Amino acid sequence: MKRLIRNICCMLLMLSLLPLLSGCDNEDDVVGIFTGKTWKLSRLTNKGSNAQFYPNLWNNNEEEMKKSLDKLYNQKSTFTLNFEGTELDGELMGTTVNGQGINSSVNGTWKADGASGSLSISVKVTGSAESDALAKAFISGLQNVYKYEGDANSLTLYFKDGPTTRVMGFTPQR
Repeated sequence: MKRLIRNICCMLLMLSLLPLLSGCDNEDDVVGIFTGKTWKLSRLTNKGSNAQFYPNLWNNNEEEMKKSLDKLYNQKSTFTLNFEGTELDGELMGTTVNGQGINSSVNGTWKADGASGSLSISVKVTGSAESDALAKAFISGLQNVYKYEGDANSLTLYFKDGPTTRVMGFTPQR
């Protein structure tokens, strides 16, 4: 009887370990993360910071900060990103990106690696030059992105601003 119980326990243990032995795919679903939605900027800060915006973005100009935030929160078409692309046999195809600051737009291509989290965006800026500090940082950040983290509900883009690593956080626009 003890032997039967021990054999049953061993079999149950082996069956419970089976999913671990089957392996899993640690690669992101890049198309599922990036495409099919409009991403709206929700934060732009230094890596590792819990602040919504990095210090001195507006150089302590309260009025400029209020104008930027009004445009961010109340103008649906500003500070947005749209990624397009499909996957065919593991390769990304037709990868275009469009973004909108306040006065300028970006259009170009993107490439992401779901295994490493690397992201490259190559964009051309069109329209008027940005005078708004947040819009300038947004456009500059898009031109210097090197990494992403996220899922279908949250996207974080990492970029270099001189020696400083900054992050832009996005949520799907509703």
